[in-house]
Amino acid sequence: MTAIYDKTGRAIAVGDVLKVYHFTAALRRKKHFMYKQVAIADRFRDGTPILRVVHLDLTDDFYTLICDGRHLPDYEIVQSVKCDHHDRPRHRHTAAP
Repeated sequence: MTAIYDKTGRAIAVGDVLKVYHFTAALRRKKHFMYKQVAIADRFRDGTPILRVVHLDLTDDFYTLICDGRHLPDYEIVQSVKCDHHDRPRHRHTAAP
Protein backbone atom coordinates (compact mmCIF):
# COMPACT_ATOMS: atom_id res chain seq x y z
CA MET A 1 0.00 0.00 0.00
CA THR A 2 1.35 3.42 -0.92
CA ALA A 3 1.71 5.67 2.09
CA ILE A 4 0.68 9.23 2.76
CA TYR A 5 2.79 11.46 5.02
CA ASP A 6 2.22 14.20 7.58
CA LYS A 7 4.13 17.49 7.65
CA THR A 8 7.10 15.90 9.46
CA GLY A 9 7.45 13.14 6.85
CA ARG A 10 6.10 10.29 8.98
CA ALA A 11 3.75 7.79 7.33
CA ILE A 12 0.14 8.06 8.53
CA ALA A 13 -1.25 4.71 9.76
CA VAL A 14 -4.49 3.29 11.15
CA GLY A 15 -5.05 4.39 14.75
CA ASP A 16 -3.15 7.67 14.47
CA VAL A 17 -4.66 10.82 15.95
CA LEU A 18 -4.06 13.75 13.60
CA LYS A 19 -3.92 17.47 14.36
CA VAL A 20 -5.38 19.21 11.31
CA TYR A 21 -5.13 22.96 10.67
CA HIS A 22 -8.62 24.49 10.55
CA PHE A 23 -8.36 28.29 10.32
CA THR A 24 -6.54 31.38 11.62
CA ALA A 25 -8.66 33.77 13.68
CA ALA A 26 -8.86 37.31 12.35
CA LEU A 27 -8.57 39.19 15.63
CA ARG A 28 -5.36 37.83 17.16
CA ARG A 29 -4.16 35.61 14.31
CA LYS A 30 -4.47 32.53 16.54
CA LYS A 31 -4.37 29.22 14.67
CA HIS A 32 -7.18 26.76 15.35
CA PHE A 33 -6.89 23.01 14.83
CA MET A 34 -9.20 19.99 14.63
CA TYR A 35 -8.31 16.49 15.82
CA LYS A 36 -9.18 13.44 13.73
CA GLN A 37 -8.41 9.70 13.92
CA VAL A 38 -7.52 7.29 11.13
CA ALA A 39 -10.02 4.43 11.47
CA ILE A 40 -9.73 2.13 8.46
CA ALA A 41 -7.28 1.35 5.66
CA ASP A 42 -9.38 0.44 2.63
CA ARG A 43 -9.39 0.48 -1.18
CA PHE A 44 -11.63 2.02 -3.80
CA ARG A 45 -13.23 -0.33 -6.34
CA ASP A 46 -10.39 0.35 -8.76
CA GLY A 47 -7.82 -0.73 -6.13
CA THR A 48 -6.62 2.73 -5.09
CA PRO A 49 -5.55 2.59 -1.41
CA ILE A 50 -7.30 5.03 0.95
CA LEU A 51 -7.49 5.86 4.65
CA ARG A 52 -10.84 6.64 6.28
CA VAL A 53 -10.51 9.47 8.78
CA VAL A 54 -13.20 9.95 11.44
CA HIS A 55 -14.11 12.86 13.66
CA LEU A 56 -13.58 12.50 17.42
CA ASP A 57 -17.29 12.40 18.22
CA LEU A 58 -20.01 9.76 18.23
CA THR A 59 -21.15 10.20 14.62
CA ASP A 60 -20.38 7.78 11.79
CA ASP A 61 -19.13 10.56 9.49
CA PHE A 62 -15.75 10.15 7.83
CA TYR A 63 -13.69 11.45 4.95
CA THR A 64 -11.05 9.74 2.85
CA LEU A 65 -7.40 10.40 2.19
CA ILE A 66 -6.02 8.87 -0.99
CA CYS A 67 -2.66 7.19 -0.31
CA ASP A 68 -0.67 8.52 -3.24
CA GLY A 69 2.65 9.37 -1.58
CA ARG A 70 1.83 13.03 -0.88
CA HIS A 71 3.00 15.07 2.09
CA LEU A 72 0.12 16.82 3.84
CA PRO A 73 1.44 20.14 5.21
CA ASP A 74 -1.66 20.80 7.37
CA TYR A 75 -1.63 17.38 9.10
CA GLU A 76 0.55 16.24 12.03
CA ILE A 77 0.50 12.93 13.90
CA VAL A 78 0.14 13.69 17.62
CA GLN A 79 -0.61 10.21 18.96
CA SER A 80 -0.71 6.62 17.76
CA VAL A 81 -2.13 3.37 19.11
CA LYS A 82 1.29 1.73 19.46
CA CYS A 83 3.01 4.96 20.60
CA ASP A 84 5.57 4.45 17.82
CA HIS A 85 4.95 7.53 15.69
CA HIS A 86 8.14 9.25 16.93
CA ASP A 87 10.20 6.21 15.90
CA ARG A 88 8.81 5.92 12.38
CA PRO A 89 11.28 6.69 9.61
CA ARG A 90 10.83 10.06 7.97
CA HIS A 91 10.22 10.32 4.26
CA ARG A 92 11.94 13.17 2.48
CA HIS A 93 9.69 15.40 0.50
CA THR A 94 10.94 15.54 -3.09
CA ALA A 95 10.22 18.65 -5.08
CA ALA A 96 8.22 18.29 -8.27
CA PRO A 97 10.32 18.65 -11.45
